[in-house]
Amino acid sequence: MSQDIPSLETSPREKLGTRYSQRLRETGQLPAVVYGHKQETVHVSVDAQTLTGLLHDNAHLINVIVEGKTEPCLIRDIQWDYLGDNIIHVDLGRVDLTEEVEVEIDLELTGDPKALQEAGAVLDHPVSAVTLKCLANAIPEKLVHNISELTAEAPITIADLVLPQGVTAVTEAQTIIAQIQIMAEVEDETPEAAEGEPQVIGAASENDDTKED
Repeated sequence: MSQDIPSLETSPREKLGTRYSQRLRETGQLPAVVYGHKQETVHVSVDAQTLTGLLHDNAHLINVIVEGKTEPCLIRDIQWDYLGDNIIHVDLGRVDLTEEVEVEIDLELTGDPKALQEAGAVLDHPVSAVTLKCLANAIPEKLVHNISELTAEAPITIADLVLPQGVTAVTEAQTIIAQIQIMAEVEDETPEAAEGEPQVIGAASENDDTKED
């Protein structure tokens, strides 16, 4: 669970719009908004490299510093460019550390199921994140589940996850997170050899008496 809450410095952003946001990104900053808890929405800019580092560390709850005032916030929404490579905007939602929140947490599978050694066996991992409900100051960085005992007969579902105390899953319990599927083997179909060689179109037959002058 999260223990130390990382901080993120912000700067006021007075000029809004696509043109100014683009100029901001060219300087290594990102446009952002801080909102929620019946308070005024504040438009700010944040350091792109710092924010990226927080995301790589699986941070969800951060202390956002706005004009010298520290406000605990959740990273609510990240907007990416059309290629999905670069962040272009971030939404930061104010929270009370003692209130329950819903967050989407990454799911990491570990282990090597023996069942995958069977012929045609493939691992299907349809869920990569799980929506959880817990106190804002008790958000786990990520969920890790060992699938070493996974078999083709029994898929693993949300209900099989061991969650930290005080954390519950919002995603439906029967949602499959991992299963082994056995793909049908396709036999090579070799056409039977023809009794005679196929005749080449345009070639003269042995019985053709026509001769070239």
